[in-house]
Amino acid sequence: MTMDATRLEDDKHNHSCLKPPLVSVYITTKNRVTMLKRAVHSVLEQTYPNVEIIISDDGSTDETQHQVNQWSEQYTNIVYIRSSSSKGACHARNSAIRVAKGRFITGLDDDDRFTPERLQIFVDAYEPQYSFICSQAYNYTGTKYVPSRYYGKTITQAQIFRRNCVGNQVFFERQKALEADVLFDESFPAWQDFEFFTHLIVKFGAAKRIHSRTYIMHTDHEKERITNPKRIKQGYRKYLAKYKTLMSTSHRLSLLVNFIVLSNRPLPKRVITMCVLNGHFYDLFKIFKRRMAR
Repeated sequence: MTMDATRLEDDKHNHSCLKPPLVSVYITTKNRVTMLKRAVHSVLEQTYPNVEIIISDDGSTDETQHQVNQWSEQYTNIVYIRSSSSKGACHARNSAIRVAKGRFITGLDDDDRFTPERLQIFVDAYEPQYSFICSQAYNYTGTKYVPSRYYGKTITQAQIFRRNCVGNQVFFERQKALEADVLFDESFPAWQDFEFFTHLIVKFGAAKRIHSRTYIMHTDHEKERITNPKRIKQGYRKYLAKYKTLMSTSHRLSLLVNFIVLSNRPLPKRVITMCVLNGHFYDLFKIFKRRMAR
């Protein structure tokens, strides 16, 4: 064997012996221990070999702590942090991000689950020039899996200002976000995920979307996600106040339409006129489709 061939074989051996980077997964929860079990097991079943699970408990009073203690006896990669009183999901997420040890980090809602290959796909697809990576998802209604809409490979600042075309979880470099103080804004009563994704893109540039569907959102239970119209309105106003200087008139119009859709408000004639004049026909179609689906 030649010297170059020997060196190549040594390089391959050394590369294979390197431990893959640690990926932290945070799961925020409050009084939903049954759903939490499904979420945690979906992370434990990942094909990726180096995972840290952080369960951030927002003041649960059910059997959550007992269940996590049982897991901790069985699995060494589970970290449990708990607030004595409820401080909100954003506080729980930020607490988890701060105590995590992974190079990369991503979240999981306690009522959702990962597909087994999700983390491996993210690590393989990672490119440092992107602010984060996200994937396609399925919405499980209890009877069927509804695929999310695919918006393309990249998510730019111009796109994120129009609507949340990301989903609800992203994969990013933890230390980079911490050093830039890019965390969840705990003052937002709604649109917290959307604001966080926007902040990452504004700070670090475009994001990358992979076509694989690796996240399953469960809407087949009685504990619905945030739909309070008052909180949605407050979230919309805070988002607009925070980013309006970076947004064009077209961005603000699209954002207004999405606010109307999410809060199930009647569509004012002036908004219809603005949409027509500015060519926002897809936004009008989306409202019409939402109304017809009721």
